[in-house]
Amino acid sequence: MTTLRYITNKTAALIITPENRRYLTGFPSSLGYLLLTNGGNKLFVDGRYFEAAQKSAVDAEVVLMTNLVSQLNEELEKNGIGKLLIETKNEISVFQNLKTKLNVKVVPHQPLTDKLSLVRSVKKRTEIESIIEAQRISEKAFYDVLDFIKAGVTEKEIAAFLEYRMKLYGSQKAAFETIAVSGENSSMPHGVPTNKKVENGDFITMDFGSTINGYCSDMTRTVAVGFATDEMGQVYNTVLKAQQNVQNTIKAGLLCSDADKAARSVIETAGYGEYFCHSTGHGVGLEIHEAPTLSPKNNEVKLRAGQVVTNEPGIYLPKKFGVRIEDMLQVQKNGCKNLTKAPKDLIIL
Repeated sequence: MTTLRYITNKTAALIITPENRRYLTGFPSSLGYLLLTNGGNKLFVDGRYFEAAQKSAVDAEVVLMTNLVSQLNEELEKNGIGKLLIETKNEISVFQNLKTKLNVKVVPHQPLTDKLSLVRSVKKRTEIESIIEAQRISEKAFYDVLDFIKAGVTEKEIAAFLEYRMKLYGSQKAAFETIAVSGENSSMPHGVPTNKKVENGDFITMDFGSTINGYCSDMTRTVAVGFATDEMGQVYNTVLKAQQNVQNTIKAGLLCSDADKAARSVIETAGYGEYFCHSTGHGVGLEIHEAPTLSPKNNEVKLRAGQVVTNEPGIYLPKKFGVRIEDMLQVQKNGCKNLTKAPKDLIIL
């Protein structure tokens, strides 16, 4: 288990968020509490998870949760704990409940949260293997949807088709709500699929992902139906050029803001700067959005070898169309490895 220097003879930590609990114990559950002390770690789960956790949780004794407050107070007293750190990502109500009912000082601790985020951002081999497996499933669904898309199908039907195919090929669940938007709707980066029917001359932007062993994949492809105008081709090729420049630039030690600049500078030079309205990428793992963030404001954090980040520049022209292309990159010492194999040249169906 990850060593946290904040845990001392008098200070313990309570891990509540599902992703951090899973990362530290290897056991997934919607509810649970992981108590970390110098005297040993204990994972409290209810009857739904107790037997499964006993079989698969690591680095923690599994305890059946009967009265959490009483059980925590007993463990804290037994270990001589005076201060309990919790993650800052928890809801205020969780903090208030623990603060009121536990017999120790409860402290939301940003360094603890940041440390766990940093540790999780650098992926082990097995984590990267799960991400790649999830991505291969997404790519199979993408190849299938190309045969499904035609004028007359709706955005909702495209999204449902992708999610069905990902599930069919082994995805545990969709990594996030699938985006499938067409025509004018594609100018909304996080547009929600509607009953709009696809028309010839539409761009369709599809942003989707699978999960394997809890790990997410994330990809976006934009395709045209019937034909693409010169303007559509120009915008598409600008985004593709920007995306390739990011891939050529990323390496360990690069500032996250410079990774973003690699995309933004290309788009600005082409005259579309005002139409690139989000950051260039984000980390991917047990959560679809993890550290680090590739944004202009993240100008102090450097990329680390082993991180997996998305590379997803876009241009969105209001009331016309939008284009986004997204791959996942594994940061390496002297460059990066593209974990996404799906083609990126403009596809006209």
